[in-house]
Amino acid sequence: MTYLAHATGPWSGWQRETHSPARQIVAPTGTIIRGNFPSVTARRMVGFEQLLERDALYLFDFAPQVVDIKEQPFKFRYAMGNKVRRYTPDYALTISDGSILIVEVKPARSLARPDVNEKLQHIRDAMQRQGHEFIVLTSDTIRTPHRLDNLKQLHRYLRRPFSLEDRLARQQLLSHFGHNSRATIGELAQELGNLAAIMHLVAHRLVSCDLDQPVTTDTVITLTEQGADYVFVNSL
Repeated sequence: MTYLAHATGPWSGWQRETHSPARQIVAPTGTIIRGNFPSVTARRMVGFEQLLERDALYLFDFAPQVVDIKEQPFKFRYAMGNKVRRYTPDYALTISDGSILIVEVKPARSLARPDVNEKLQHIRDAMQRQGHEFIVLTSDTIRTPHRLDNLKQLHRYLRRPFSLEDRLARQQLLSHFGHNSRATIGELAQELGNLAAIMHLVAHRLVSCDLDQPVTTDTVITLTEQGADYVFVNSL
């Protein structure tokens, strides 16, 4: 069940959708860390059951084609051998074209186990028969060098809505440097006298840079919007 509610906190003034998971996230036990992630895309706190799921949520929030995120979205039955089994996906991503992408998050070492791989293949086949696209994201693709660290650094800037002040700052840069020109973050920050303003533009994809390299004041920025969709690599 979903319903609209008035948001508070980092989403103050927004209308957000509240989601009731098909399976409740259980309380933390042992060394397993569970919690809630402040998703800008979903405009609410989205639950996670392991740190790898939390890290995947950074990717989801920065993927421009993803317009909503639901954790534990539904319960699903599939056949394996002579048994009918139950399965609850980790996440359902609503894509801007209206399609739904079902995501399972797994450590790479877990997917290497034949029994786990076979189970997920049965789930994928059953999902496809019902018209669902199903992918598995592993730690190898979620925790790629530099990108995840950059997204974590940028996420606090993403959480602040884009404002008129930000538009004026971008226009000032375009007027000074020119459209499609290139300059370092340090040079742009010197022009505005505000490093945070540049990071905010990067987070909102209103300027472009290589997020697969460390983002520093020496990072080269192109003054054009970063419009390409993020490609989720299916490990199954």
